[in-house]
Amino acid sequence: MDTGIISIILNLLPWHFPGLGILSTILFVFNILLFTAFTLTSLLRLLKHAAHVQSETLNSAEELSYLGAPPTAYLTLVAQISLTCSTAWGYNWTIVACVFWWIGLMWTVGLVSFTVIVLAKRNITTDRDLTPAVFLPLISLMTLGTTGGLVCNYSVGMTASMAVPVIVTGYMCIGYALFLSLMFYAFIMHKLIAVGLPPPAKIPALVISVGPMGQFATAIQVLSTAANSRGLFGSYNQGVWLTSSAASSASAAATLIALLALGFAFMWITVAWYIVVEAMVKRQLPFSLTWWSLIFPMGTLYSTFLALTAC
Repeated sequence: MDTGIISIILNLLPWHFPGLGILSTILFVFNILLFTAFTLTSLLRLLKHAAHVQSETLNSAEELSYLGAPPTAYLTLVAQISLTCSTAWGYNWTIVACVFWWIGLMWTVGLVSFTVIVLAKRNITTDRDLTPAVFLPLISLMTLGTTGGLVCNYSVGMTASMAVPVIVTGYMCIGYALFLSLMFYAFIMHKLIAVGLPPPAKIPALVISVGPMGQFATAIQVLSTAANSRGLFGSYNQGVWLTSSAASSASAAATLIALLALGFAFMWITVAWYIVVEAMVKRQLPFSLTWWSLIFPMGTLYSTFLALTAC
């Protein structure tokens, strides 16, 4: 996820210097290698220890939540197929990006629904024990919206008939994830107030809390830019909403909504980083795998600023 978001940011940076595109492509290729290696490793683990994997997934809220990481990483690759491959090699790669996006849709929507069902049926956590990692499946669904907007914005030869279903479905998906994330935010806030901080090794995971709002703000802007600036709604020109005039209004509203979401995200990132830095200063932050949490959410926040700059 971290490698993917950095490769996308390097590709979209408005401040270019010689070799920036090459760096982005190198990270894209490196990300493909990482994703392939970890996918094969995970499949091997699943084949050799299927019963253990099933037990951990269905009985641990944290293990269940981390299922959101692979589709998020996958979607960063889909975005780069549009940004790099389609731009370099043409329309055939646009079709590949669209097909992979629809596959990502089935993956992420199915995963979020599965997560909610398991949490509801199996009673594997309480409101006071809920991990911030529970946002990861929702972040994957938000990332689907962002990726859909990037595919529609930057793919060569993208037509309105191909793009409009992606844009409309992308709006629905980020709405699905937004309102569910607000419910989870209430639980996380309740946990911080009623119980206190998580164990020292899990403190970096608090930074994940900025992910849903950051990705939502990015997604709604990128989708609206595709509808408006690329003229895709105007080209489609059906009904009341799928028109150029409605797209212009939707784009303006998207910027306002993104700023509201960004303000909420700023509160969470301020609280999370204060807690992390305080733990560092007091030397109460032992090394753990949760340190990766410090990178990806910050990347989504920077992507939001890039989208705002584009507007």
